[in-house]
Order: sequence, then structure tokens, then C-alpha cells
Amino acid sequence: MIFVLGATGKVGRALVPALLDAGAAVRALTRDPAKARIDPRADVVRADLDTADLPALLDGADRVFVLTQGDSVTRERAVAHAAARAGVSHLVKLSTTGVHFGQKDPITRAHAEAEQAVREAGPAWTILRPGAFMDNRFAWLRTIREENAVYVPEGDPASALVHVRDIAAVATLALTTSGHEGATYELTGGEALTTEQQVAVLSEATGRTIKYIEEPEATARERMTRMYGWPAEAVDGFFGLKRESAAHEHVVFGTVARLLGRPPRTFQDWARENAAAFTSHYRE
Repeated sequence: MIFVLGATGKVGRALVPALLDAGAAVRALTRDPAKARIDPRADVVRADLDTADLPALLDGADRVFVLTQGDSVTRERAVAHAAARAGVSHLVKLSTTGVHFGQKDPITRAHAEAEQAVREAGPAWTILRPGAFMDNRFAWLRTIREENAVYVPEGDPASALVHVRDIAAVATLALTTSGHEGATYELTGGEALTTEQQVAVLSEATGRTIKYIEEPEATARERMTRMYGWPAEAVDGFFGLKRESAAHEHVVFGTVARLLGRPPRTFQDWARENAAAFTSHYRE
């Protein structure tokens, strides 16, 4: 049985049905099953990792997909050690390409420490390091719906965005087949697009011209605080991560194609899949 942490996150929502479709038995963790909308074929367990009885949660699990939020180092170290004691044979940890490039921002440092905890826990391990997600562009929903515009901090780099279903497909492979033990996989899309190119792709998918507007960092910070209610530390974390990743966010890794035997999904695919979400409110 495969135990999935982060089952309601961007990757987890794609991973649970992918595992089930592959014939695996899945236990999915959530704090609130009523709101989670997890595939009903899974065994859904309600728990909070900060207070949960980890041995009970892991009872019967053979493999674990490791992803947590908040104090991820403490939580993922605890999960890895409990998994070792419970006889789990394989841990698959979701990390970030920032670790590959040696980034020093707090988010990347936390992933690097959690990776090390997973490696040292005892069970076999696989590390998945995706780059920026295509789903991150849902952050543009509000301004596209209300203003038909995308606001971008000046100097936003080109990015080899990766589709979450490709990440989930690689995770499914690692969790359901042999030969991935001790492997670290960097995962990106197949091409790097500038932010302006991404907006143009969304314009084509939605059938209208979306305005692309660059703004100074100070203005972008104010917008994140005012429009999205981000706390100051979250805004600082975002810009810290962007500064660290700017020099290599464009780098394309061929891992998805090599492992899955097909090209990665494109941003055009993602835009067509999600075009309706961006057209709910705005009318020209």
C-alpha cells in the first residue's frame, strides 16, 4: 500500500488517481476529508502530522510519498524515521530543482535538509526535484478575470515550467516500479518560455489579448499584500526564491521524456486545459 502525504496539494491531487489507475492501493492523508475531494477509490485518513500517531498512520504502508508544508524539515524527518521503524521499504520525496543548483533561499534550504533526512532514515529513497509549476500561473486568475491583465515583476526570468501531471506520472513510476531506488530526478517542461510568451499562449487559449504589464518590485510587493493578503514574510520568501532561481529557471532537463517515453506536456496544453478558468468574469 502507498501512503500519500500532501494528497490535496497540486501534485497530490494528480498523484492519487494516477496511482489508483496504475492498480496501487492508496492511503491519502488530509486534515479535512469533507473538503478534500480526494478520489473516492483511495483510503482517506484524517490526521494532522503535528499531532498524529505516525506508527498508526504508517501501519501497512510499504511505500510513502513525502511532502509536507510549514515546518517541513521537522515533519518530514519524523515521517522518515517513523517509516523506517514501521518497515516501509521506499520513500519518494518531492523537493525542488533549487537544491540541484545550490540555492540558499529558505524554501530550498528546507528541502535540502529534508532530502538528507530521507536519505539517512533507512528505507530506499527517490528524490524528485521539479522546477516551477505551470499551475503557479493560477496566481494570475484574479487580474485576468477582473482586468484582462497580467502584472509581472520587472526582470521575471524565462522558465521551463512543468505540468503537475508529469510530476505525478514520474512519482507513480517511482512508487510502483523498481529501478528508481537511490535516484534523484530533476523535472522540468520541455522548453523555457518568457513570462510574456506565457501570457501570449494564454491569450491564444482564451481567445482574447491579455495585457502584459511589468512593474517594479516595490509595486509588485504592494500588490501581493493588498490583493492577495500575503504576509510580509511570504512576500520576502517569494522574491528571495525568484532572485536565487533567476539564473537557471530556464534550464531544461530531459528527465520526463527519458522516464516516461514521451515529451513533457507543454504550456500550450496547460493553457487549453484551463482556459475556462481565466474567462469567468472579464468581458470586453
